[in-house]
Amino acid sequence: MLQLPRSRAFTLVELLVVIAVIGILVALLLPAVQAAREAARRMQCTNNLKQIGLSLHNYHDTFRNFPPGRLRMFVDGQGRCFSAYAHLLPFLEANNLYQQINFNYNPEDAINTVALEQTIPFFLCPSDHDRKLQGNSAVHNYPLSTGTTFPLSPRNPGGVPITGVFYENSAVGFRDIVDGSSQTVCISETVKADLGGPTVWDGVSKTNGFVLTQGNDNLFNGPELTNYATQCHGAGLLLQQTRGSRWLYGAPGHSMYNHLRAPNDPDVDCRGGIPHSIKTNALWDRLSLNVAARSRHPGIVHALVCDGHVLAVSSTINLSVWQALGTRNGGEVVGDY
Repeated sequence: MLQLPRSRAFTLVELLVVIAVIGILVALLLPAVQAAREAARRMQCTNNLKQIGLSLHNYHDTFRNFPPGRLRMFVDGQGRCFSAYAHLLPFLEANNLYQQINFNYNPEDAINTVALEQTIPFFLCPSDHDRKLQGNSAVHNYPLSTGTTFPLSPRNPGGVPITGVFYENSAVGFRDIVDGSSQTVCISETVKADLGGPTVWDGVSKTNGFVLTQGNDNLFNGPELTNYATQCHGAGLLLQQTRGSRWLYGAPGHSMYNHLRAPNDPDVDCRGGIPHSIKTNALWDRLSLNVAARSRHPGIVHALVCDGHVLAVSSTINLSVWQALGTRNGGEVVGDY
């Protein structure tokens, strides 16, 4: 009788070797997959900013200036602080939403609920997690630059004129960007805050809407105790927890940032929150409403330049160069970056 040869099975050692090889291949492949995904997210983020830049140019073609960074109309003693994005809606193919806004009321008024709650996809960076803050307010990742000064109007607490493109009741046009539209940043990125954290720095943890401690999965790692955070607390300030919380509302953190600190600065963002009578404190003048550009992209933030192109700015950029990019009329010569 013809006897067929028996098939040989894997030994335990061979099986373990195969599993180990597969594990190594997967370990090598995963970083490449993650890098490819992040590259795609960065491209989408860049396209978002280019879309916003196109709308800014179309707005400028119509009105001969960019929209006000923060429209404040004093009606019955109360300010109506709409951001530039509220005025850009007709140029973002969202005219129907624009028609829903009643500018005689505050952005958060019930009459403006439809616009306040409307999520606009290209206002969101895909590398940042999506969430809703402050009730049903729709969030965003692209704040407006006030330059190297605080986002107040028409001057910061120290009396220095605003150097950026956007500020309260601004009407800046290309004619006012004397440093050159290709050398002036008008919009950058922010990391959306988490209102669940503490608002007052307690000397142990520092919170920018998330706790910045070593070993967690948040954006910044570093020492928990810093001189800047101590000063922020000493000036009677709260920590900024409204970053990106409302695209419709024109205010520091909500939809505005500045170039006083480098992108992704690992220190806290300070905000107001103390009585106006105390705001003569010199530290308040220097720290309040100081909100840096931030992103979830490793090592960079994107920045929309006034001529419409988008920069990938390193977190290690020289601070003087970053500040020069933030001013529209400072007369600086922007160096390499």
